[in-house]
Amino acid sequence: MSRKWERMVSKNTKTVNKNRSKQGMAPISSDPDRSEVFKGRSIMLALFFVLISILLLATLTKTEGDKMYWYTTLSYLAVGLFVYFIRRPYLKVSKTSLSKRGFARELVLNADKIKEIVYSPGQVVIDLNGKSPLWVYNKSLNRFDVAAMAARLKKFAEQNHITFVDKTV
Repeated sequence: MSRKWERMVSKNTKTVNKNRSKQGMAPISSDPDRSEVFKGRSIMLALFFVLISILLLATLTKTEGDKMYWYTTLSYLAVGLFVYFIRRPYLKVSKTSLSKRGFARELVLNADKIKEIVYSPGQVVIDLNGKSPLWVYNKSLNRFDVAAMAARLKKFAEQNHITFVDKTV
């Protein structure tokens, strides 16, 4: 389809779905090529902040424990909970690009910069061209749904002519 036709179809689908949601009906099938987001949990960073707050609480009995000490301890605990529940790592797979959360911004990777995608049991590794670091998503450390992610990345690799290596077979 031409891009103009795709935009028109997606615009009409959006308005129909909006009207159907107001009426309490289920939305019609949406665009199959829209971006799909896979979310995980940042366990290690959250655990680091919570352990610091526990360490500060353990050393509280040996100090006088003024108000600033309590604010610092509770702040570390709050940051740990924030990282675990709110600031979740993700991989967004769209038609021609992949994106993830960096330290301060969203990192977008076009399909022409990907060398290969490797799916092994429990993890997905995206190998990039050049000296860029690997993008690694695993089930044990970040709690990603790796099987669903691999299925969508396989479809992405076929659409964009990228090698997809499946090491589970």
